[in-house]
Amino acid sequence: MDKENASGEDFNKYFPIRNDDKVNNSYDFFISKDESVIFKKNNHSSDRLSQVFQDMDKRNLFLGILNGTGIPFSIRVHVVNGFDFEDDGSYKSSFVHGYRLDLLESYELSNEALKEIIAETKVLLRNLNIANENGELIGDWALHNLVYSLSEKKIINVDLEGFIIYNPIPTWANMDVILEWIKTVQNYCINPRNMI
Repeated sequence: MDKENASGEDFNKYFPIRNDDKVNNSYDFFISKDESVIFKKNNHSSDRLSQVFQDMDKRNLFLGILNGTGIPFSIRVHVVNGFDFEDDGSYKSSFVHGYRLDLLESYELSNEALKEIIAETKVLLRNLNIANENGELIGDWALHNLVYSLSEKKIINVDLEGFIIYNPIPTWANMDVILEWIKTVQNYCINPRNMI
């Protein structure tokens, strides 16, 4: 990647493990050499995403999502902060080191780690329920967007563009569906021999 495309920082191409349920990635991913920042570069493969960022109101809404002010208070703690927005919708955020919830079976997790993940799924569900009851639930809470952070010891949604695309949240990904997704994680953590 050209240095000027990464604001003068050194980034390497990053290839997250593909989720078969996801249609495509609207972004190409680059990670800083020190693995502290991820740069999500709009690859212009999604007309829907491109249209969103041509709308100034939605663009301003996304700026609030990046800095956290556009995220409902009850779920803000579960959302990564973004920065360095570009006009085409590209942005940077902190890179969250941890366990992606849709890939738990691919990690060697201790019983203690499994218990921590279960506890944090309960915290996440409580906070999502508050947002849902207040009519404020937005975002894409599919498991491939959720990472159990090793440093923060909580579950973090790393898909900031999902908060603009899924606002309002669609029925196929509403609170009932999110609950089912999270239950699969809890069941796996209770009995790791059962794959998600």
